[in-house]
Amino acid sequence: MIATDIARILSDRIVFLELAPGTRIHEEEVGATFGVSRSPVREVLRMLEADGLVVRAARKGVSVTPMSRRDLDEVYACRVGLEGVAAAEAARRLDKHARKTIEVNLAGMNKAFKAKDVSTFFKHNVAFTRAIHAASQNQTLIRVVAGIEKQALRYRYLAHLQTHEMLSMSLEGHSGVADAVLAGEATVARRRAEQLMRRAHGVIAKALAESAYALPGDAGSTFEDL
Repeated sequence: MIATDIARILSDRIVFLELAPGTRIHEEEVGATFGVSRSPVREVLRMLEADGLVVRAARKGVSVTPMSRRDLDEVYACRVGLEGVAAAEAARRLDKHARKTIEVNLAGMNKAFKAKDVSTFFKHNVAFTRAIHAASQNQTLIRVVAGIEKQALRYRYLAHLQTHEMLSMSLEGHSGVADAVLAGEATVARRRAEQLMRRAHGVIAKALAESAYALPGDAGSTFEDL
């Protein structure tokens, strides 16, 4: 098994909170689990560190990055602008394949929402966002948002698990973005995507504060100032 495969598996475990924030990651255990030497394990940890999913501390080794209000604020300060640009570009450059992918995942979100299937809803939610990115056909933007997305996914998943408000807000917001993108209304698409990111930030911040992962005294920063 190559390093990229192992990194993907561990990344998923971190995103879906199977590896909780703060959990120590031991090179020996990873190597034994996947049957690889220490060299590829170290490469895996470097990849996860570059994605912001693990942190390295002197004399403490590597651990899953804590979830903090400040980190959330910084991630969403970036997402507001980037998702707005992605939606606007998607509206301008939408092709038949992208249109179909957006429609399929929006329909999947609607079906999962009615069935109260949080896991499936989240998967379609993520796929919808990525479909908007792909539809933008802006390769630089796609590379940038891919890096930030991995940090955002943990927070998004936590909020989906903890509050129904996240699901209803996401469905309403994505539906609005989809309508504008499919209609080719770039300015409207951008505005709605930015509004969705700001609303999502608020819901997630509340979910984080009420979760077991909240850090004592972690008030974060002022989102609007970032």
